[in-house]
Amino acid sequence: MRQIFDRAALLFFSSFTRMKGYRFSKVETNNQHADADKIYNEGGFKFPDILQKEVDFYKKNTLRFIAYYNNMPVGTVSLANPRIVNRPYELHGIDENATHYEIQSLLVSKDHRECSQMVFLGLIKEIYLYSVENGISSWISSGMRNMYLTLRRYNKNIKCIKINKDNCKRPLASYLYDHKIVDTCSIMNVEDFKPTKILIKFLKKQLKKRIK
Repeated sequence: MRQIFDRAALLFFSSFTRMKGYRFSKVETNNQHADADKIYNEGGFKFPDILQKEVDFYKKNTLRFIAYYNNMPVGTVSLANPRIVNRPYELHGIDENATHYEIQSLLVSKDHRECSQMVFLGLIKEIYLYSVENGISSWISSGMRNMYLTLRRYNKNIKCIKINKDNCKRPLASYLYDHKIVDTCSIMNVEDFKPTKILIKFLKKQLKKRIK
């Protein structure tokens, strides 16, 4: 019965966002990769040339997802397989056994921040569906604490680990920390992002907006 409700929630959210002009998908084509790169570059993530080789190494074997608004790219997120490249452990000494799959580079276009919640949830929906279909049970994500607080609006069961200078031994990790790109690590169970639960919270927030 729960699966039926979850499928209905996914169908409703997809229909609602499509009506608003949004669509979300896994990146498959060269044009989609170029669109995702455009959002990433606009987000200010320009690393020094000396670190580019290390950045490219971590981006390899990463699945990417993208959000469009009226065919214009407005958001992107990546999902890494830590069993191939265990970035959290190599960078921050977290998740040594590569138990979790890492969410990377969750970004919304700076010109589209007024609808960031819808873009954010659409991208989470895509990585949730991929995770369920591929037996992924937990995620890990490093970023600023405000991203952790955004996730907590929809899931109170997130484990938060603070990252500090002592964790960041590698050059890339030090750069991320020093430039205030990373200070918190979040560990989450995929099961806690059930579509029915997320949709209810989303609709409540939409209703509050209308009341205001």
